[in-house]
Amino acid sequence: MNPRRVSRASRPGKSAPRLAGLMLLSLLLSSLALTSTLCSAAATAADTSSPPVRLTVELEPQELAPGDSAELRVQVLVPTWMPEPVTFPSLDQPGLRVTLGDRATTPTSQRVDGKTWSGVSRRYRLTPLSAGRFELGSGSLEVTYASPEDNSPTQQRLTLPPVTLTAQLPEAAEGLEPYLSARDIELTQTLEIVRAGKHGENGKNGKNGENGKNGEQAQGQKGDDGDADDTENAGDDRQSPEQDDADDDSGPIELEAGDSVTRTVTARLSGGSALLLPDLLSATAKEAGDETAMAPLGVYPETPRLEESSDGGTRTDRVTYVAETGGKSSLPGVSLRWYDPESDSLAEAELAPIEVSVSAPRAARSAEDWSRLVLGVLPWLLGLVLLVSLATWLWRRLAIGAKVRAHWQHHQQQQRQRREASGVAGLQRLKRSLDARDLVAVRRHWEALEPHLDSNSEARARFANQLDALCRACLGPDREIAKPAAGFRDTGGDGDGGSNGDGNGGGDGMDSKESLWQRLAQALPSARELASSRPANRQLAHDRLTALNPTAQVTRRNA
Repeated sequence: MNPRRVSRASRPGKSAPRLAGLMLLSLLLSSLALTSTLCSAAATAADTSSPPVRLTVELEPQELAPGDSAELRVQVLVPTWMPEPVTFPSLDQPGLRVTLGDRATTPTSQRVDGKTWSGVSRRYRLTPLSAGRFELGSGSLEVTYASPEDNSPTQQRLTLPPVTLTAQLPEAAEGLEPYLSARDIELTQTLEIVRAGKHGENGKNGKNGENGKNGEQAQGQKGDDGDADDTENAGDDRQSPEQDDADDDSGPIELEAGDSVTRTVTARLSGGSALLLPDLLSATAKEAGDETAMAPLGVYPETPRLEESSDGGTRTDRVTYVAETGGKSSLPGVSLRWYDPESDSLAEAELAPIEVSVSAPRAARSAEDWSRLVLGVLPWLLGLVLLVSLATWLWRRLAIGAKVRAHWQHHQQQQRQRREASGVAGLQRLKRSLDARDLVAVRRHWEALEPHLDSNSEARARFANQLDALCRACLGPDREIAKPAAGFRDTGGDGDGGSNGDGNGGGDGMDSKESLWQRLAQALPSARELASSRPANRQLAHDRLTALNPTAQVTRRNA
């Protein structure tokens, strides 16, 4: 009846599945959105919880023997970069040696969650010097990095995680005191002797000994008398060392009071740490159980010298022994034991003791020395006294002193006569009067010297003209030949209308007279000009001798 209504009523039944599908699709989309949101939040939470700086520490090995080395590697990583270097801890503590190599700190990078993190890595070399446990986790680092959000500098302080390094003695090295680990050790020694009582001599007394594991000691040779052959070095008063090599059977070292021996012992270590080497010359007399063993010798140690290398190093000890009193002693031997990790056993090297004999001091032998000195010097002293007495007696008996004195006086008189006859003495007196500006003395000495020159001599005329000009300048030109009166002395003042150097009248002052004196000094005859007039000198001397010898005049007149 109502077909249309039935038809309309049946439409909702057909649309139900479509509505259910739409609702299911809407629910699925909502689930996907919620899952995406949760994943995003989880990722954000993961990013927020992840640390911005990563610190890792590795120690290899963690257990070792004293003297061996371990490596501690500390790595710091940041997601960005580091505008400032990382401040690492020092890790120093007693009994542990911490060193850094040439490239101890290096840059590094690593992939973290698909991203590249950058940072630095530092390697420490740890060497325990004794057995024990060493805690390394107390140090802290300070890291400065760029913030991932705004690249601003951010600082963060980190603490090293607990790390323990254990040093244990090997079973083969138990009881070894002090503990020393090495692959090989070589001992060498040198002796240097200084003789305090020898001057002007240059030599060196050294004994060289080398010792490896076998303990054999190599030394040189010494002369038959046990002393060194000294090399002469005249004029050198310094004390100098002697060189003397000795065999093992050559006997002890012979010293005298004041001499000294310097002993140098060197240990060369390979395959270990040279810091573990003990004092090589610590075996003193007290340690050996004998308090008086070093009595004749004074012991003066020096500061040891330690040199390290990549494979080991060397230690050098030096001690000087000074001979103080007489007696016998010995330089202590050197024994060194160590653990060889390659053979897992103990090894040993040693240097044998060195015998020393010190002669008695001079004070203990003074009586014997004085007796020898007196017996050796007394004959020479008596002979010298007799020789001096004989010479004195002959001197007085033969009047040698009076004869020598008379001969000397006669010789001096002859010399004066020769000088007077040659005019040399008169020339010297004339020079002295010129220097004193004594016009009267100049005129007198010139009159005595003038006959010693030839009458036509140029030197004679030159000096006479200058002297006449000086006299006219000082006394005036009103005389034909101006001569000063007795007692006159030129004081350099103005004259009564004196003349110049050419003889012309004028009012010359002190400067003009001084120039005349200088010209007169320049016109003085030389010794050569005086010697060229020796014929006249000989004639003058002959005339003088003739006047003193009337017998010669009578003989000549009678002839």
